[in-house]
Amino acid sequence: MNSAWKLIPLTVAVAALGACGTRVTREVIREQPIVHTAPVVQTAPVAGVTVVAPPAAPTEVIPPSPGSGYTWIAGHYEFQNGAWTWRPGQWYAGSVRPMPSPITETPGTPARESARWVPGHWAFVGNDWVWVKGQWM
Repeated sequence: MNSAWKLIPLTVAVAALGACGTRVTREVIREQPIVHTAPVVQTAPVAGVTVVAPPAAPTEVIPPSPGSGYTWIAGHYEFQNGAWTWRPGQWYAGSVRPMPSPITETPGTPARESARWVPGHWAFVGNDWVWVKGQWM
């Protein structure tokens, strides 16, 4: 079988197109990374109450989605076992609503004088955000 088609190097093809008056450019487009900073946990100020707030949230650079049908779950702090734990963001297969805004809570009367208030926070459980109420420690 005799074929008129032949493979030619890319540089030859570009030169041939350039000779025809067509301008060929090669441009690499780099997507700017998407940066996310978690919302700040809020507690209504109460005189004499010590608040155990989470540290400042690190800034996350969101990696490209692994495919269509994925939702980004923002990184966030969760209070577990007496300490704030950072849960880094991740891609989730499926649709999820964004993390809601923090809820402002007013701490009640502490059980003892040395108690400290841990503000409520959003935790990602199953496939949705759940509000974990503030508590005395």
